[in-house]
Amino acid sequence: MPGKPSSIPENIRKFRPDICTEIKEISGHYYVYSYHSIKLPSGRWGKKTDKCIGKIIPGKGFIPNKNYVREDIPDSEDEITVLEYGQYALVDQIAANVRRDLEGCFPLDRAGQIFAAASILFVNDFVPVDQIQAFYEQSWLCVNYRNYPFKMGRTAVGSMLDDLGRRTKHVTNYEKNLLVHSSSEVAIDGHAIRSCSDENDLAEKGYKFCTLGEDQVNLLMGYDVNTGKPLFARMFRGSCNDKSTVEDLVDLLQLNNILFIVDRGFYSEPNLKLFSQNGNSYIIPVPAHLNAFRETMAQVSYNGSFYYRSGKKHSRVQYYERKVSDARRIIVFRDVDENEKCRFNYQRCIDQGKKGYTAEKLEEQKEFFGVYVLQTNSSRPPEEVFTSYKKRWGIETLYQYIKNRADFNNLKFEDYYEEQGFSFIMLVVAQIHQEMIRVLQKLHDNTTSINDLLLKARTMKMEKRGDFWNLKNDRKKDLALLEKVGFKPQERIQVL
Repeated sequence: MPGKPSSIPENIRKFRPDICTEIKEISGHYYVYSYHSIKLPSGRWGKKTDKCIGKIIPGKGFIPNKNYVREDIPDSEDEITVLEYGQYALVDQIAANVRRDLEGCFPLDRAGQIFAAASILFVNDFVPVDQIQAFYEQSWLCVNYRNYPFKMGRTAVGSMLDDLGRRTKHVTNYEKNLLVHSSSEVAIDGHAIRSCSDENDLAEKGYKFCTLGEDQVNLLMGYDVNTGKPLFARMFRGSCNDKSTVEDLVDLLQLNNILFIVDRGFYSEPNLKLFSQNGNSYIIPVPAHLNAFRETMAQVSYNGSFYYRSGKKHSRVQYYERKVSDARRIIVFRDVDENEKCRFNYQRCIDQGKKGYTAEKLEEQKEFFGVYVLQTNSSRPPEEVFTSYKKRWGIETLYQYIKNRADFNNLKFEDYYEEQGFSFIMLVVAQIHQEMIRVLQKLHDNTTSINDLLLKARTMKMEKRGDFWNLKNDRKKDLALLEKVGFKPQERIQVL
């Protein structure tokens, strides 16, 4: 016989914080009680309700009682009374959109835990999972999230990563939501990361083995070329090339009406079909070994031109268009300015006597300098095709951040699910980075970097005095600069 249906609505029950808890409705409010199992006189097992540990607010989630959060924290004279504040508060304010997106797709406490972990990795560059707790306890984050039930120790963070990699509905919904609200022009690319673990289901020898000197895993990310926002991330096997990941990605995210802007590593007939389904379209370079490339270049005759502008720079671009089927075109673009610069630099290398540079090779290659051979099934005019493809460079810049600044070069995960979960944390870190780039552009100052903003914010601390945390070590000139990017620190926070 089926059990009695619950009288608690599903939008309340989904926030139940633990297995051994129950929700009771009292006067229109929903309270959460813990319980434990007891053996009844009859020999059967029953349950005994314990104390109330918090309440659930519709649309927000589980809000624990103060005692529930702090019952495992001993009262000590050695408690931390001065916290790192500025850099974490800066991230919290500047990347508020990222946090709200998370809260829209995850339970409130899980969204907070993800954002806190990503903030620590962004502020401090790569931090091993077992060190996140120390950074959390010494930062303003532990005050900001004091009413949340999550912890940040190795076990708790590992459990979070496992859930993100194993229970993927929230992750997928989050990424789909980003795609729905994107500009629908998406660049996709892969990035090889060295795996330093002894056992890893994804780590294998890949195309960068000679460079990395170890097995690798492949990170695939999607990026909105117009807004600069990273949209999704997945880990794949180290031996898996870019073109073999597309089918899995399209099937998972159910991509519709997207213009894919990808490099030649994704070129294959099955992928082109996938890029053409459900209203999708693509722009992709044609590999030089294909007959389509050779046939097009053999008859190229530039009969059109336009001016391409990027920032303060502009150049004249010539093009030749060839229709190869009812739906496909190949367009050859030649950036005239880039062609001239490449010729000049090549000739200078010849004049300097550099090895491998000869007049004969210059004569062979000079017509190919600054040339882009792109295939598309889009009906866009050539100028828009070229402009959209050039925007793809943003994902290369993103990977430079992941490699050099964020320092995600070596991962030591032995668990498949934790590694997939960590790829999602990397996505959130990249989104925080993009939000920082966005506000930095408001300064119109090429001499100030994201690192400069973090260093200026880092001087600010929060010190506990009685019932308040008070802002300390702030400087007027730093505050003036940070205010220009939209950051205003809190001067006092009450201890609750």
